[in-house]
Amino acid sequence: MKLTRLQVSELRRFKAPFELAHIQPGLNIFTGANEAGKSTLVRAIRAAFFERHRSTSVDDLRPYGDSAAAPTVELDFDIGDMHCRLTKSFLHKKRCELLLGSKRLEGPEAEDALAEQLGFKFAPKGASREEHWGIPGLLWIEQGSAHAVRDAVSHAADHLRKALDESLGELSASAGDDLVDQIQRQRDEWLTGTGKPRAEYAKTLEDAETLAERVQELQLAVAQYQGQVDQLRQLHDAHGVDAQAQPWVELRSQQVAAQQALQAAAALADQRRLAQQQLSQTVVMRELLTQRLAAAERQRHDLGVRQSAWAAAASRREQAQALETQAAQRDAAAAAALQAALQALSLARQEDNRVGLMRQARDAQSRAAELTDLLARATSESDSATRLRRQAAKLQLADSDLTALRDQNRRLNELRIRQDAVATRLRFELAAGASVDLAGESIRGQAERQLVSQTVLSVPGIGRIHITPGGTDLAELAQTQADLQDKSGALLQRLGLASLADAEARDKAHAQHLAEAKAADNALRLLAPKGLDALTADLDAAQARAAEAAATQSSLPPAPPEPALPLASAVQAHETAREWAEQARQQHQAARHALLTATSELETAQRERDTLKAALDAPQLQAELAKQQRELVEVRAREVTMQADINAIDQQILQARPDTLQQDVERFKRSAEQAEQQHQSRGLQMAKLQASLEATGGQGLEEELASAQSASSQAQRRAAEMQRRAEALDFLLNKLAMRRQVRVQRLQAPLQKHLDHYLQLLFPSGSLAVDENLVPGALTRPGPRGPEAGDFESLSFGAREQMGVISRLAYADLLKAAGRPTLIILDDALVHSDAQRLAQMKRVLFDAAQRHQVLLFTCHPGNWRDMGVEQRSLHAEPVA
Repeated sequence: MKLTRLQVSELRRFKAPFELAHIQPGLNIFTGANEAGKSTLVRAIRAAFFERHRSTSVDDLRPYGDSAAAPTVELDFDIGDMHCRLTKSFLHKKRCELLLGSKRLEGPEAEDALAEQLGFKFAPKGASREEHWGIPGLLWIEQGSAHAVRDAVSHAADHLRKALDESLGELSASAGDDLVDQIQRQRDEWLTGTGKPRAEYAKTLEDAETLAERVQELQLAVAQYQGQVDQLRQLHDAHGVDAQAQPWVELRSQQVAAQQALQAAAALADQRRLAQQQLSQTVVMRELLTQRLAAAERQRHDLGVRQSAWAAAASRREQAQALETQAAQRDAAAAAALQAALQALSLARQEDNRVGLMRQARDAQSRAAELTDLLARATSESDSATRLRRQAAKLQLADSDLTALRDQNRRLNELRIRQDAVATRLRFELAAGASVDLAGESIRGQAERQLVSQTVLSVPGIGRIHITPGGTDLAELAQTQADLQDKSGALLQRLGLASLADAEARDKAHAQHLAEAKAADNALRLLAPKGLDALTADLDAAQARAAEAAATQSSLPPAPPEPALPLASAVQAHETAREWAEQARQQHQAARHALLTATSELETAQRERDTLKAALDAPQLQAELAKQQRELVEVRAREVTMQADINAIDQQILQARPDTLQQDVERFKRSAEQAEQQHQSRGLQMAKLQASLEATGGQGLEEELASAQSASSQAQRRAAEMQRRAEALDFLLNKLAMRRQVRVQRLQAPLQKHLDHYLQLLFPSGSLAVDENLVPGALTRPGPRGPEAGDFESLSFGAREQMGVISRLAYADLLKAAGRPTLIILDDALVHSDAQRLAQMKRVLFDAAQRHQVLLFTCHPGNWRDMGVEQRSLHAEPVA
C-alpha cells in the first residue's frame, strides 16, 4: 500500500483545507514544531480508516470552538497496481466514498471492504479502540507507543496467522503410552517426579555445581577487574570531554547574566524607593500648605467673631452709660431721672437696632467684594481656556500630514546623499577675465558645481560642451527627488507652511496651547468648584443682602435729641422712679462701676479686632496666601505625576520578576558548582580505580581461574555423562512437546528471518526470540563477558522502543511476502535513542524503506538530515 496524497479540512487545528501531495513510495519525512499538526495528520489517517463515518464518538476531530464543523479526510493511495481514493466526512456532514480502481463504494459497504483489504475491524459501538486496529494498528506507531508491541501483536494475531496460512493451535500429541510407562520407570531411577536428580547423580551434580560456583566467583572477580578497566576508560573519556568543554564556565556566564538582570531589577526597586520618598515629601508639603490656608481661613472667621464681640461690648457700654446717667438723674431728681431713663431706654433700643443693621450691611458688602474678585478671576481663566483652545484648533495639524512631511523630508535627504555619491562634479579655475556659461549661469574665477542632469557648458570663442552625468540611476534619482519635492511643496502649501521646521514648531505650539488651556481649566475648578453660574448666584445673593440691610438702615428715623416715650413705658418708668427714689444713691454708684467695666471691655475688644483686621488686611499676607494657593495647585499636580511614575516603575519590576531572577542566579550557580564538582569527583574516582586495578592485578586471579576451570571441567564431564543418561530418558517422555515445538519453530522461521535481518544492523551477532504467539521475547546480544540475554520487558525504554520498531518492520516484511498491503507510520518515534543507536536505527529504517512506504513525522529535523530524502516542513506546505 502506498499513500500518494492526504488532504484534511475542518479537522482540529486545520480549519482551512490542508494538503500533503506527491508523497513518495519510500521514505517520507515530515517536520514541524510542537502543535504544528503532525499528530493531527496521523489521527486523520487513523480516523479515515478506523472510524465509522456515522460515529458520534469523534468529537476530538472538531476544531476548537466550531460546533458546526464537518471534519473531512481525503486519501489517495495505491494497493498493488490499483489506484484508490477514500473520502470521509464526520459529524456535521457524514459521508464515506471509496474508489477501488473503477469500482465505487459508499457508506458502510466501502468501510467494510477497506477493513477486509487492510486487515482490521470496526468497533461494534462507540469509538474505535486498539483491539480493533489489526494490521494497521501494528504498523502505524502512535507517539510514545513504539515500545508497546505485545498488545499490538495480539490484536493483529489472526491476520498474521492468515498471512502464514497456518494456525498455531492445531498440532496433535503423539501416541505410545506403553513406551512412555517403560521409560518412566527407568527415568525415576535417576530423577524425581519433579525432575530433580537422585542418589549418586545428585551427589555428582552437587560437586560439579560447587566447582562451577567457584569458577563463577573467579570469573566474576576477573570480570569485575575488566569492568573497572572499562569504567576507568569511560571516566577518562568523560573527564577529557569536560576538561575541554568546561561546562561550568558557560553556566557561570549565565549566572553573571542573571545576576546583572537581578541588579537591574534591584536598581528599579531603589529608584522606586527614591520616588516614594519624593512623593512622601510632596504629600507633606501639600498637607502643610493646606494647613496654612486653613489657618488663614480660621483667622478670617475669628475676625467676624471679634467684630461681634466688639459690637456687644459697645452695646453694653452704652447701656451702662445710660444707666449711670439715669442713676445720676434719679439721684438729683426722681422725676427728671424717670424721664431721662425713659429717653435713654428708647434711644438705646433704637441705636442697638441701628448698630445691628450696620454690621449686617458691612458683612454683606465684604462678602460681595470677595465674590466679585473670585468671579473676575474665574471668568478670566475661563476666557483664557476658551481662547487657548481656539488658538490650538487653528494650529492643529493632522498626524498623517505631519508624518507624511517627516517621511518626505527623510526621503529627500536620502536622495540628496545618493545624488552626492553619484553626481558629476565640475571644478573651475579660470584665468583672470575669462568666463564660461553653465546652463545660463556665468562663471568666473574659481568655482565648483555638481551636475545631476544633462547640462550645456558654453566656452566663448570655442563652442558648447554637452555634459551628461554618469550613473545609471541618477536621472531616476532626480525624477524621484522632483516628485517628492512637488508632493512636499503641495502638502506645505495646503497647510500654509514654509518648511518641516515650521510644521514642527506649529505642532509644538498646538501642544503648548492645549497644556495651557488644561492648566486654566484646573485653575477655574479651584476658583469656582461649582461653576461660574453658581459663583454668580452667590454674588447676587450677597449684594441683595447688603442692599436690604442698607435700605432698612436708611428707613430708620434719625436719633432725636429727646425722643418721645410711649405711654406704657412712661407709666412703667414713673412707677420705677418712685420705687427707686430711696435707692438712687446706691444705684448711681453701681452704675458708675458698671460703666467703668464696660468701657474697659470695649477698649479690649476694639484693640483685639483692630489688631487682627490689620494683620489680615496686610498686603504681604495676601500675597503670601495667593502664593501658597498657587503652590498648592503645583504640589497636587506633582503628586499625581509622581504617583504615575511609581506605578510605571512597579510595572517594570513586575515584568522583571526579581524572584525568578534570584532563582536563576541560584540555579546557574549550583549547576556550575555541580558540574565542576562532578569533574573533580570524576578525577578522584579515576585515581581510586587506578589504585584498585594496580592492587588487583597482582593477585593472580587468572591463574587461579584456570586451575578451577580444569577441576570443574572434569566434574562437569562426569555429571554430563549421567545427565545425558537422565536427559535421554526425559527426552523420550517430552518428545511430543519437542515435536510440537519444532513445528512451531518452522512457523516462526519466516518472522525470525526478518527479525534477524534488521537486528544485525543494530546488534551484530544478536538475536531476538519469538514465542509461539509471534511476540518478541528475550534479546540475546554480545556483552563484555560473553553473550547477554534479557527479557524484552526488562530492557530500557529506549531499547524497547528500538526493538518495537524493528519488530514492526519485520512484521511488515512478513506481510509483504504474503502479498498483504503495508504502510508504516512513525509519529515522533525513537526520541529516546542516543546518538549511536539512532544512527544504527537510521540504517534499519532506510533499509525498510526500500521495500515499504514509510511516513516519519518528527519535531527534530536535525536528527534526520542524513536519510537521503527531502524533509517536508508542515509550515511550508501549501494550503489546498
